[in-house]
Amino acid sequence: MDIYENMRRDLSIIVVACNIKELIEECLTAIRHSGDTLDKEIIYVDNGSHDGSVAMIREKFSEVIVIESPINMGFGRANNLAYPNTRGKYILMLNADAFIGQDTLQESYDFMEQHSEYGVLGCRLIDRHGIMQPSGRYFPTPWKIFLEKIGRVQHHIPFFQGIDNLKRDHTRVFECDWVTGCYLFVRKQCIYELDFFLNHDFFMYYDDVDLCLRIKRKGWKVCFYPNDVIHLGGANSAELAQVTKQGKQIETYALESEFLYFRKNYNIIYVAADFCLIILFAILKTIKKFLKQQPLKNTWRQVFLSARVLRATHFGKKQLH
Repeated sequence: MDIYENMRRDLSIIVVACNIKELIEECLTAIRHSGDTLDKEIIYVDNGSHDGSVAMIREKFSEVIVIESPINMGFGRANNLAYPNTRGKYILMLNADAFIGQDTLQESYDFMEQHSEYGVLGCRLIDRHGIMQPSGRYFPTPWKIFLEKIGRVQHHIPFFQGIDNLKRDHTRVFECDWVTGCYLFVRKQCIYELDFFLNHDFFMYYDDVDLCLRIKRKGWKVCFYPNDVIHLGGANSAELAQVTKQGKQIETYALESEFLYFRKNYNIIYVAADFCLIILFAILKTIKKFLKQQPLKNTWRQVFLSARVLRATHFGKKQLH
């Protein structure tokens, strides 16, 4: 089959959300007010909302294609639900709590059209006050995750750099390892070269980094582009944390995806190293609290949770959710 047969539009935008109606409305309004001239489509996947999100979209945004899931499928699986319906040359995964500017879509599209070596583009993420968030990022390793935890992330020596380097010049275009799924602009041709779109095993977290890694392994590049996208961050996670009351489920999802990512893309040694560094961090935290005569309560909670997730996933071999 001709891979261009299903690329009849310039851009397909996929928005996934659960129970954040006000943010969805703001997100879709920003898209509607975009100053681009692109032939685009918007696909909204509702992840089991019960706050009237779907009714609001159908009333106010009739141009949006709505796909309803009766349950919360997670971010990656919901995007996979929309992907077969996309007709764009490019696909934009956009979080419902991410708001584009007037020229964001057009500049992203034009840059990708002019630079055929790039398979993925991400923009500069800022909050409503203009404070920058991690955008163009380095691939995670157990060591880099550990460095993030202890705060050793802004070092000039690569071995001591974490996943992010916010001191890097974010006013220019640069190649990076991966960009976050809150604004991930991907060339559909890249997806055709992969076995699948997003990894179905990840309920939430690591689906974006996994996608970028697989695309880079096919020889494509990933780009950071200095156009601002307002991102509130954590809206869907906050809703899920509220649903699960304790919020511990969020941490379980993160650990599960972390172990799955390392096992699927590297090997079991990465998973074991990740767990060992989780233990080391707990030891360092215990020593610090002891020296400061602070209570040691919950210091080892993540270690115990990690051990349970590690065992349940068979060292990152099988998914839990």
